[in-house]
Amino acid sequence: MSVNRRKFLVIGGLGFGTGGYFTWNWYQSPSLPDGMNVDTLYVRGNVFGEPSPEDHQVGPREEHHRIIEDEETAAGEITFGDSAIEFVEETDFDNSYLIIIQTGMQTEPDLALEAISRTDGGLHLDVTVEHPWWRGVNDDLGTHSLLIRVTDEKDDTPELVSVDIEGYV
Repeated sequence: MSVNRRKFLVIGGLGFGTGGYFTWNWYQSPSLPDGMNVDTLYVRGNVFGEPSPEDHQVGPREEHHRIIEDEETAAGEITFGDSAIEFVEETDFDNSYLIIIQTGMQTEPDLALEAISRTDGGLHLDVTVEHPWWRGVNDDLGTHSLLIRVTDEKDDTPELVSVDIEGYV
């Protein structure tokens, strides 16, 4: 009798755990337009070269973004972080392009893509600042980079991109 109960508890636990995992992944996925797929990579630091000279540091809540459409430009400019370099190398620029978003803020939080929507002539990206569970706030400043690989079956590379970053402390 206790063997059946153990099997039931194990199977039930695995079922709830698997369901929770897939629900969490669905919840964490960004909202995208039809025909669009994205891969993202967050890098704590300036992917365009680190350490940055003082005059190239991103200031507090200062935001920059740019589109990179070809492999040569990406390989020549994204020079910091093995994961960022690997992310660029894995990009098929015949079918995809990169959007790089950078901001300056405390070093603990991360950046995460929440949603992409189509606009007249371009795209709008909603990005959020994800704070660590302990919500610590350091009085420091660091550059944060979010690399987004976009594969869009419906549209070419956009001419205009707008970005909203929410959740600064």
